[in-house]
Amino acid sequence: MTTQLILFRLSIRSSYAADTEEEATEDSFDTIQFFSHEGAVWRIKTFAIDQDVHVWSMDVSEVDDLVELAVGNTESNYGDVLEEGYILNSETGLEGLREQLAERDLDTHLNETSVGAVFWTPAGTSYKSKSRPGN
Repeated sequence: MTTQLILFRLSIRSSYAADTEEEATEDSFDTIQFFSHEGAVWRIKTFAIDQDVHVWSMDVSEVDDLVELAVGNTESNYGDVLEEGYILNSETGLEGLREQLAERDLDTHLNETSVGAVFWTPAGTSYKSKSRPGN
């Protein structure tokens, strides 16, 4: 089964809790990510200022084409701050994703969550869920 990570780098760095946003730096930037593995799909948003992460489980029955959904959703909501994007597909799980990240000169740091979602962050960072949407 294919493991898929779709990663978008944004030109901003923000804090959800403080409701602030500023220009990204080379080492600190927000991301939008989509991860699919073993029939489950998640959407992930990272907030670089306070290394916060929000993870949403998606209804697989509503996802016909994850790449199309991810690109359309991200361009629609973040098109003005969208810097670059990567579509990674692996038949060898997380190790294959790490190999593809390395091929693109990206850190190979993948964070595994207790709910099964996996998301990318730069090495040396420690992202955790620190705030909740609506709070």
